[in-house]
Amino acid sequence: MHPPDTEVKKTLRTLGTHQSLYDPGRETVGAIYQKAQAEGEKNVLVGDMANEFTKSLVEDINEGLCKPRDNDYPFYLIVHEKKDLQMKSSMLRRIIYHPFRPWPEDDTTVFWKNPKTQEVRFCWALPHWSEMDNIVANPTHFDPEFVSNIQSWKSFDLTCFGFIKDKDEECEWVPNPNWKDKPIKQS
Repeated sequence: MHPPDTEVKKTLRTLGTHQSLYDPGRETVGAIYQKAQAEGEKNVLVGDMANEFTKSLVEDINEGLCKPRDNDYPFYLIVHEKKDLQMKSSMLRRIIYHPFRPWPEDDTTVFWKNPKTQEVRFCWALPHWSEMDNIVANPTHFDPEFVSNIQSWKSFDLTCFGFIKDKDEECEWVPNPNWKDKPIKQS
């Protein structure tokens, strides 16, 4: 049984109040999805989103690195992307700032920035754990360093991510204070 039209319109008015934190001019994906559900849309096809998703990733990284900060201390910018389990073909992207070297997790791309010198360094990019075996099984299709990083992550060797074994604790990994990530040349 479908709700009366007035209930659907009331629901649509309240759903439309959710604005994106990254672009206040657009609704959140969740609001758009709920609106489509409330209107009873079925078989909605989404075209090739790869180009737009990659373009928006670059924009989000640049915006995150250029955003004014409350202090001039170096920081890590973590881009966390994951598939939404409730919305098919939907991706969630979060931009996270961290004052200390983050733990290498799947679905993350990490950069380091020193706001005083404007120096930016690339730390790592790791895909979702479910994609890693396919990448390792087909190494000629991917950058050799990317494949090597995945193999290291899977074998719990975190040295290529800027960590070392703690001298006091045999099984503990701690950030390597002498580690330098790859510099990014700015144009």
